[in-house]
Amino acid sequence: MKFTSSMFLLLLSFFANAEKGIIATQKYFDANTSANITVTWYVTESNCKMKMEFSDGMANSVNWFIAAAANAQLLTYTEGAVPSGVAKTYFTIPIQNIKGDKVLGTSRVKVQKTGETKSLSGFNCEKLIVTTGQNTTEMWVTKDFSAGFFKFASFFQSSFELAGLSEERIGGFPLQSTTSAIGGKVINSYSLISASSSELNATDFTVPAEYQTAEKGKN
Repeated sequence: MKFTSSMFLLLLSFFANAEKGIIATQKYFDANTSANITVTWYVTESNCKMKMEFSDGMANSVNWFIAAAANAQLLTYTEGAVPSGVAKTYFTIPIQNIKGDKVLGTSRVKVQKTGETKSLSGFNCEKLIVTTGQNTTEMWVTKDFSAGFFKFASFFQSSFELAGLSEERIGGFPLQSTTSAIGGKVINSYSLISASSSELNATDFTVPAEYQTAEKGKN
């Protein structure tokens, strides 16, 4: 009976700290590379992390990026085995050291709500158009998940999608998007593979225990 009560309290604590979130996996296309890139986002009102799987035929990697809003830092680490005797490490990047896209840094971002809607993976979405003067991003933003994903724009400063959402403080998550230069050439795009609602705990947004900060042991 004591064990059952303890387990109940543990589960109660877990769900009390959980937040409604979204998990979305997208295929990423970049005109400057032929690499195979897949990204998966985990987002709640309070937390955000992104997994990037990269393969170019010569190298494969899985990298994680966690927005540590409380410390104004981006945490990043590479998944996988390391040589014997070498510690697994993660890096911390202060927001002020994150370099964004040059176009975003010099252009006024404008956002147009089109009112056009469609469903993606069961999520109701609205088409938004973001313009910078040099590029245009057409994105489909969920209307069912209204958390403030835009709050993490400073952690992912090369994202035209986040720049647009942040400009107007628009809630929701962009499930699909295409960014084109003037003239229509596609620069990059995100096509949706899958998306689902999920309860995510704060512990889901921490670096795994087996990793230590890269700063440890430095003089």
